[in-house]
Amino acid sequence: MRDNEVAALLDHAVATVELPPGLAQRVVTRSRARRRRRLLLSGGTVAVVVAAGALLLPQLGPAGSEGGGTGPIAAAEVPVGIVGPDGRPVTQAQVVAVGRVGTETLVLIRREPRAEERAAGGQAVEVLTAPDVGEPRRLLDHLSYDLACVDGDVVCAAVRSAGGGLGVAVARRSNGRLYVLVQVPQGRTVEVVANGVLHPLGPAPRGAVVEVVAAEPYEEVQVWASTEDGRRYQIPWAPGAVLIE
Repeated sequence: MRDNEVAALLDHAVATVELPPGLAQRVVTRSRARRRRRLLLSGGTVAVVVAAGALLLPQLGPAGSEGGGTGPIAAAEVPVGIVGPDGRPVTQAQVVAVGRVGTETLVLIRREPRAEERAAGGQAVEVLTAPDVGEPRRLLDHLSYDLACVDGDVVCAAVRSAGGGLGVAVARRSNGRLYVLVQVPQGRTVEVVANGVLHPLGPAPRGAVVEVVAAEPYEEVQVWASTEDGRRYQIPWAPGAVLIE
C-alpha cells in the first residue's frame, strides 16, 4: 500500500473513530524511516555508517535457556598467532575488543579509518577469528563504526559530539547460535536486548560477549550503553557487523 493510501485510510479512521490527531502522518513517517534503514542495510554504502555486506541470519535453533540465550561470557585473551595488517603480532593498543564465541575467539583490531570516515569522526576495525583448532583468519578487512546515532536519540548525539565514542557491536553465528560481542568506552556499562529479553553485560572496555536468540539481529537485537551519570543510549548496528559462517 502506498503512503498516500495509508494516510487516507487512517484519516478516514480519525474522522469516524476519533483517533489521536496526526496519527496518519506519524505512521507514514515511521514507515519511511524503517524503509530508509532497510535500504541502508541492503545498500552497503560507506558515506554515513559503513562497511558493506550486511547479512541477516536464518532462523536459529534453540540456544541456551528458553529465556533467550545464556549469560555474559568471561573476557578472553588474544590468541597466539593473531597479526595486524603489517603482519606483526598485535599489541594490546591495537586490540579494540576480544571475546569467546562458541569454539572460536573473535578479535577486533584497530584500523586507520578512511578519509570520509575520519572526517565524520568515525573509527574502524578489522575482524579476525581464531578457532580452537586451526589457523586464525580474517572475517572482515574493514568495519567502520561510531558514525551514527539512532534518529531522535539526544543522549547518543550528545555523547557522539563529545568525541567519547559510541562503542562497537558485532554479532556472530557459530554452531547454530548467535553471539553478540560488544565494546564500550571506559566508564560505561552495556546491555543487550534480544526479542525483549534483557542481557546485562556490565562494563566492557575490552569487550564482552553474550549469547542471544534472534533470527534477524538488525530487527530483533538492540545494544544499549549507559554513562556514569545514568544517561542511556543505543549503539547502532553497522551494516556488515552481523557475520555468518
